[in-house]
Amino acid sequence: MKIFTPIAKMLVLLITLSTLSHSSLLAQTPEEGEKLFTANCTACHAINDKVVGPALKDVHTKYKEDWLIKWIKNSQSLIKSGDADAVKISKEYNGMVMNSFENLTDVQVKSILAYIGKASSEAPKAAATADASAGSTTVADPVSSTTKSIINWLVVIITGLIVLVLGLTFAILERVDDLKGKSTINWSKINSILIFLFGSVGIAVAAWEIYAHGKLTVYNQEPASAHGPQFDNMFNITTILTVIVFFITQALLFWFSFRYKKSEKSKALFYPDNHKLELIWIIIPSIVLTTLVIYGLKTWNNVMNVTTPNARIVEVFGYQFGWNARYSGEDNKLGKHDFRQVGVINSLGVDTNDQAAIDDVVTNELHLPVNEPVMLKFRAKDVIHSAYLPHFRVQMNVVPGLPTQFGFTPTLTTEEMRKKLNDPSFDYILLCNKICGSAHYRMKMKVVVHAKDDFNKWYAEQPKLVQKNNTNLASTEPAALPTDSTNITTKN
Repeated sequence: MKIFTPIAKMLVLLITLSTLSHSSLLAQTPEEGEKLFTANCTACHAINDKVVGPALKDVHTKYKEDWLIKWIKNSQSLIKSGDADAVKISKEYNGMVMNSFENLTDVQVKSILAYIGKASSEAPKAAATADASAGSTTVADPVSSTTKSIINWLVVIITGLIVLVLGLTFAILERVDDLKGKSTINWSKINSILIFLFGSVGIAVAAWEIYAHGKLTVYNQEPASAHGPQFDNMFNITTILTVIVFFITQALLFWFSFRYKKSEKSKALFYPDNHKLELIWIIIPSIVLTTLVIYGLKTWNNVMNVTTPNARIVEVFGYQFGWNARYSGEDNKLGKHDFRQVGVINSLGVDTNDQAAIDDVVTNELHLPVNEPVMLKFRAKDVIHSAYLPHFRVQMNVVPGLPTQFGFTPTLTTEEMRKKLNDPSFDYILLCNKICGSAHYRMKMKVVVHAKDDFNKWYAEQPKLVQKNNTNLASTEPAALPTDSTNITTKN
């Protein structure tokens, strides 16, 4: 038995290592890499096109894999080490700071590189296929471009000639009017008709736009938060009143312009003052607006000033051009934030000497449990962003140096919303609602709402921050800070 015991232990160890190796190999796939690339890289990079950063086509062949892993995880650390390639890239892009991705494992980075390799090899094939299928079309492109240029110049010349002819015509008519002593053309009548037509078409187009595209807005979908119905009710009342007033005032504006044109038959009445009319158009709008403001303030207070002591605390960190989420761990306390550590120690600026940071969890997607309150705390790394979760009726500015927050309770899981919309590909999303730079339109993060058990299962699988960083987060000795450190390191 003593002989078999070490053999059994060795077999168990070999099986375990084999299983871990196999699972790692399974995880390292281009398919997984594509998901990670979409979540982390598309804000600044594309395979074949330069976005904010360079195109990544064939980058896996230009540098060693180990070097790329270090660069992706913490480029600033590699630059400060004096690495020649890292310094060269930094100088080429004028010292632009690349976001750190220390939250990614080596296997995940390798998956991203595998996807880049696959996408790079597919690009020439796709181009060749397109050229083959186009046939003579590709040869005709230069001719087509020249033809378009000639047509554009002809349009400009013809437009210029029309303007010149009209100008000469009006000049002749003006001269004829001077000779006859009266106007040949009744411009007042023509202008009034044109104004009326313009107004009628504009109002009709506005009505069609509301009918055709109003149903496409997210506010026609059921809200997925507890405060959503109250918000939608306020929004709908305000919109309906505004639309009614818009159509009435615009119709009257263009009608009066047509009705009271310069004519002997139509003459507008002039009142130097009319107290009754003034009271009507002051009192009625004042009552309506005061009612809307009070209702809106009440709604705002109900949504914003709700105390949620048991809410799950999650920090949402915005940067050009992406988002990260940091969960507060088992203690429901976020580790302190120190802006001096952003891009140096870690990408989120987590104070690595704070005990509360040890069990924090950092992810590239926002996962939430249904029917449980959550408190989102927002920070920005660079410029002002705006965190917008349309389906939850939540929006909050994300300001550098000024933490903001918003609490709400999700009421529909992702799967439930997919069934309601009959759209199996639907996902909640966090968008940036501020124009924050050239790749603003790509700044988004997937949001998943789980049933409680599913969320707990997902959360248990996420590595803690202490497992992702080599930094000694367990140290009880605080980092040396200036005397005004209270203004630099703040608790969440």
